[in-house]
Amino acid sequence: MAAAGVMERVGAALAAGDYGGVCGLLDEAELAALAPWGAAAEGGGGGPAAGGGAAGVAAGADGGAAAPWPAALHLLSHVYAGNLADARLLLKRMPEGVRADPQVAAAARLLQCAWQGSGEGVWRALRGHPWSGPAGQLVEALAERLRARQLDLVEQAYSHISAARLAALCGCGEADALAAAAGRGWRPAAAAAAAGGEAGAAAAAATAVVVEVVPPPSGRGELDTLAALEQLSAVMMQLE
Repeated sequence: MAAAGVMERVGAALAAGDYGGVCGLLDEAELAALAPWGAAAEGGGGGPAAGGGAAGVAAGADGGAAAPWPAALHLLSHVYAGNLADARLLLKRMPEGVRADPQVAAAARLLQCAWQGSGEGVWRALRGHPWSGPAGQLVEALAERLRARQLDLVEQAYSHISAARLAALCGCGEADALAAAAGRGWRPAAAAAAAGGEAGAAAAAATAVVVEVVPPPSGRGELDTLAALEQLSAVMMQLE
């Protein structure tokens, strides 16, 4: 299947919010294509392709040239779906000329941070590149998903958290972090009791905003010991 036809289906999936289905569409198309990386696979002499991340050329079913292959989007779609091992294998399959594309290289840095479990590194990679086209749309969806996941982990691990720490975990500014916290019913709380006189004024000025994490009403019974241990391990790995 030519990349142009693939992108019609991918565009429809993105428009419908089916971000998790994009990697399946691109995997299927890669398997069906005779040479999805085209001339880039013959030695990568052509350098990065134009188009901001659509590096490599897919051959059409009739052997003619087709639209550029969406290599960066392909990588990002596996990261979105949590298929990090598949994303690493995909990156290894890409010719050097494809990997040299700036948007593909940025997606590779994001993958590396996700593989290493570096939450702050993932946010730096997400915000450190001017994503464009469908890849930019998927990056925004990925950021929203990661932020929701971080808020879930904070909800399980904290009773109180500073706005600065919450912002770092969520990859946003403190104002946005406080807005996200308010959306979950969390409440700002004083970090320390105010003292009197000038000392009190100085202490109040230096006081950081702290958020009281309000857990949702439990709708389930108690977790068994093994499930509770696995959940705690996952939380602590994410919040290190």
